[in-house]
Amino acid sequence: MTTSYADSAQARDWDRRYDAWGREKKAKPEEFHDYEAEALKRTQALADRAARAIEERKSLKRRIDIAMAQMEMICPPIGDAK
Repeated sequence: MTTSYADSAQARDWDRRYDAWGREKKAKPEEFHDYEAEALKRTQALADRAARAIEERKSLKRRIDIAMAQMEMICPPIGDAK
């Protein structure tokens, strides 16, 4: 016996909504991917990385200034020797 399109659609709807024993299927949060949370994590990570880069640059500038001051104490620049 052939089935009509309506019968097939009803069967697909049944499969989508009910399990094999006729109980309604409940959506499980772990089955779905939360794209907004992932995007928020990525955005936050990028902001944190930018803040760390700024702090690292400041620290590097400080260390270079200290090293230059130490070098100038040992061997003053030629312009200051006059």
